[in-house]
Amino acid sequence: MVVAGGLLVSLLVAYTGLELVGFTAVQEFSALSTAFGALVSGNVTLITVVLSINQLVLSRALGGVSGIEDNIEGVGDYRERVRRETDQEVMPEEPAAFLEMLLRSTREEATRVHRIMLDADDRDLQEDVENLTDRLTDHIDNVIRLLDQSDTGVFGALASTLSTNYAQELNAVRRIQVRYESQLSEDGAEALENITRRIKDVDIARQYFKTMYIKEELSYFSRVLLYVGVPAQFITVAALIAMSKSGSSLSGLPVTLPLLAPVIVTVAFAPLAMLFSFVIRVATVAQNTISPAQFTTPEDES
Repeated sequence: MVVAGGLLVSLLVAYTGLELVGFTAVQEFSALSTAFGALVSGNVTLITVVLSINQLVLSRALGGVSGIEDNIEGVGDYRERVRRETDQEVMPEEPAAFLEMLLRSTREEATRVHRIMLDADDRDLQEDVENLTDRLTDHIDNVIRLLDQSDTGVFGALASTLSTNYAQELNAVRRIQVRYESQLSEDGAEALENITRRIKDVDIARQYFKTMYIKEELSYFSRVLLYVGVPAQFITVAALIAMSKSGSSLSGLPVTLPLLAPVIVTVAFAPLAMLFSFVIRVATVAQNTISPAQFTTPEDES
């Protein structure tokens, strides 16, 4: 909403400025009618397409009893497995708190690995483990700070992990396991395996929260688009009708109506501004969470 509001204010200011200098001052009805007619037609198409996509996406969430049961059991099994592996009595229900718990558990395992490897005889093993644990703990600390500053909802959890990609850490763990297999103690090998599981659990949670967020955003956007789009269409059509009564010239209109042209144009662009805001948010989230934990992309590394 903030992005859409800022875009509309910028459009209003820009159009008003252009009209004041005479660049967009129009006295012929045909010019404005063509512009407003195109906006009306475009908004109708936009609203129709968005609502159709919304129905298509949401219809996938409306399944039979077996599908709903499988989904609920899948989430429940995942939470229960994480609870057992992290020795938690009760799992947090808020997405941000759940993710923070996973990250803290991962950090504890990284600290444990570092502490165990301090007694290793191989200096290369110590350096590889130290590089891994330092990089991992620094990143986790940064994400936890972001989580503490954000809200506890789905977007708060998701936004805090947009820069998160643990492909390099997973590969580093695997290299240590393969290269120093004979030198790893039982506790060290177990801690490394726990790090791998925790990282995968973090990515599973993040991808699930992304699905929840996109569905939530699409539902919210469809509702807001109707609230904004229908009044915008009414105002634009009313302006067209008012101008059509003046014939081919706008000189017969009340003096205030031509001055309202920037406002009418801004209102007509409101549905498009809402779409712009929605696409920016969803595309940003999708771009930064597109890679699973085992892979990385140039965008993830930048």
